[in-house]
Order: sequence, then C-alpha cells, then structure tokens
Amino acid sequence: MAFAKVSIIVPIYNIEKYITRCLDSILAQTYPHYEVLVVDDGSTDQSGVLLDKYVQKDKRIKVIRKTNGGQASARNAALQKVSGDYILMVDGDDSISADLLENCVAKLNEGADIVVFDYRTVNKKGQQQYVSVGPSAISAGTAPWNKMYQASLWKATFFPEGCWYEDLGVVPYIMLRAKHICKIDEAFYIYDQSRENSQTNTVNATRYKDILQVLAHLKQQVETLPNVHTAFVQGMYLEQLGYVMTLSKSQFILEKKERRAFLQVMQTELEKVCPNWFHLRHRSESIVMKSLRRRAIKAYFRGHFLLGDMLYVWPKKLKKMGVR
Repeated sequence: MAFAKVSIIVPIYNIEKYITRCLDSILAQTYPHYEVLVVDDGSTDQSGVLLDKYVQKDKRIKVIRKTNGGQASARNAALQKVSGDYILMVDGDDSISADLLENCVAKLNEGADIVVFDYRTVNKKGQQQYVSVGPSAISAGTAPWNKMYQASLWKATFFPEGCWYEDLGVVPYIMLRAKHICKIDEAFYIYDQSRENSQTNTVNATRYKDILQVLAHLKQQVETLPNVHTAFVQGMYLEQLGYVMTLSKSQFILEKKERRAFLQVMQTELEKVCPNWFHLRHRSESIVMKSLRRRAIKAYFRGHFLLGDMLYVWPKKLKKMGVR
C-alpha cells in the first residue's frame, strides 16, 4: 500500500534559538511519510550549523541554501522542489502538535483539497491563547501555516516577493481554487509571537502600506478564476484595510499627523474597491460587534481617534478585564 507523502516547508533566517523546537516537533509526528524542506535564507548566525546536524540525524530533512531574499522567496524556493502529494508550511520559530499530519492526511485522503485547523498564539509572557478560525477564504485567515494543501493547488503558484503581507497575496487565492475545504476544530499549530524583531511585533507605517500592493496582486489573481468573486474581493479589502490596518495597526502609529495620512490612504483604497463597505456583510459577526467596528472605522477615517478608541479599543480592554 502506497502512503501519501507530505512536503513540509520551513523557512529559516537567523533563528538559531527556535530551530530545535520547531524541527523536533516535526520529527515527533505520528505520521512518518514526509520530507522536510528547510530553506536557509542566508542566515548569518548558527542556524546553518544546527541544520547540518539535523540532516545527519534524519534523512527526511533536506536543506536548501540561498542568499537572503525574505520569507516569500524562501517558501518559493521550496515550492519548486516539493515531491509530496500534500504540502504543509511551518515557520521556523513555531511548532506543531505530534498528530497534525496524521489528522490532516486522513482528511486529504478522503477527498479534501485543503484542511484548515485552529492554532494557539504565545505572547512575550509565555501565555497561550486559542484562536478559532473558519473554513472560508476570509474566515480561515491569510497565514499559510494553519492549513494543509493538495500539492496540485500550488502548481505554478508562488508568493509575491519583496513586500510585507505576502501571505495575503496568494493564500486566499489558493483557497478559492479548492473545491472541498475541510475544517478541524483543534489547535495543531503553536504560533510564537514573542520575538521582538518578528514582523508581527514591528511597527512600520511605510511597510504597512505594502498591503495595498499585495491586495492588488490578490485581486489580479482572483480575476483569473473562471467564476466572478466580486463580493470576496470587497470583503478582503474591508477585512484588511478596515479591520486589520485601520482598527488594529494604525493605533501603533503614535504621531497623529502620520496616522491621519496613513488612514486617508486606507480610506481612499477601501472606498475605491468597496464603496458600500459600511453595510457590507463579509463574514460572520454579531450585529453589535459589526456596528461598533464599522462606526470605529468611520471615526478613525475622520480623525476622531478618541471616539474610535471608545468604540473599538476600550470595549476590548473591558472584555479582557472581565467587565461586561
């Protein structure tokens, strides 16, 4: 009996502190039929030395070495060399549960094109939080690592390089191409957000604007599909420019003039693609939460930061404190 093979892609760049945890979690898998394509993206620390030890330890691990080009470039290098039936992507500073492959392979063997699963985040204090996602191209999130894919979905498809938010440019497109998406309500992935220099923890208003280029790339990709996905594209623009950039990211831009200019750009692009964004229903959310978020976005766009905080930031803080 032939067993399906999984190609696990792991990009690495100067994360010697985390490599052992990541690769050990992969080698602990209860499903043994896989290859690990670790891409050393020009590391200058001891990452390469550690990888060589793992190659000697397990023949399923293969190292691809290249000059530094960023995470998208590293994943693309691996995508050109995969030999498995299925693909899983794991960031080198994260880890996975031992039964991830076993559970996901079972669903893919039954006919799923993509398996989506939940994950846990770890903050700087070591505290974990369970994150539940949905099964759609919007609700599943844009990260490539909480999903396992039929390898055929990635044929001749790559991440846009040279910008932030490269995942957004391709992952939703891959999901739209899938005919059968299966959701498993278990957290198989541990997403470590504790690194100071990780993209998640970096505030850079100029790089935030990369999202416009990536969204344009996604829109272009989606328009090549046989069916029309106007509602999906509008939903992604609202989700990313409204919910992510305006509500979440903009609050970290401390200089008010710079923040206003940034929000003006977000508003212009959102209204260009989705003029009816205030009333758009793009994902499941309560009527109260939807109203608060939309009104907060409108307040921020108008430069009313205190009002926006009252509508969006303060309720979240009160909820964390247990105040209803």
